Amino acid sequence: MKTRGYRHCTVLAVLFLFWLIPPAMAQSAPGPALDMPRLFGKFQPQLGAWSEYQLLEKASGKATRMRMAIVGQEGGAYWYEVTNDEGDNRNIIKMLVLGNPNEPDNIQRLIIKSGDNPAQEMPRDFVAMGRKMAAHMFEKRSGVPSGSEDQVRLEEAGRHQITVPGGTFDTTFYKILGAEGKLLAEYDAHPDVLPFGVVSSTTDSNTMVLLAHGDDAKSRITETPVVMTTPRGMPEGMPRGMPPGLPGRGPTGGKP
Repeated sequence: MKTRGYRHCTVLAVLFLFWLIPPAMAQSAPGPALDMPRLFGKFQPQLGAWSEYQLLEKASGKATRMRMAIVGQEGGAYWYEVTNDEGDNRNIIKMLVLGNPNEPDNIQRLIIKSGDNPAQEMPRDFVAMGRKMAAHMFEKRSGVPSGSEDQVRLEEAGRHQITVPGGTFDTTFYKILGAEGKLLAEYDAHPDVLPFGVVSSTTDSNTMVLLAHGDDAKSRITETPVVMTTPRGMPEGMPRGMPPGLPGRGPTGGKP
């Protein structure tokens, strides 16, 4: 039972790491692309706004539906919800954010629901720890220090009209360029497609197109979430499997 609890905790930690990045950004290529969420689109929360996309992996042909929505407001904070549907599998993450969800300090609460399992609220420590894990993986894979925004740049490349399943739009076209001008990604944006404005995007490995958008979003998590607790024997706020030497982890595996 104890081992099962560890595994469950780790799966949730990995799940929220993936979903913390909005869809236009999550499909980015390895390497400097991990910094790209700061450059894809602009977070503009408006209560009820939603946009739904199809993500397609070029190599495998695997298709996923993803929906971003603003489903609530508490004072100056918004409930930002992302749903991923792959076949019959559905995963939902819901975050109370003070601003752009890519900035971890903006995330006040985080709730996850996987399939028919009860919704669970994660300790905020997991959010901060997850970002440190992402930074660690970024540095190992790319050799570029995480957070070095000078490694990529956003370039406006004109305007054009495109038609996607979600409609026809006059968009602003952007390119994401890496070192020596290498093209990492490109996307079309329109201000009416909230909360991030992305109509379509493409990288070497993925494409994403808008299926629909609207202004009547409701949360797909209807039950009261259960507060997730750290399994017995695991240091507080420390997902199992975190590599030794990761920033924020002491030499004995606890907090510094």
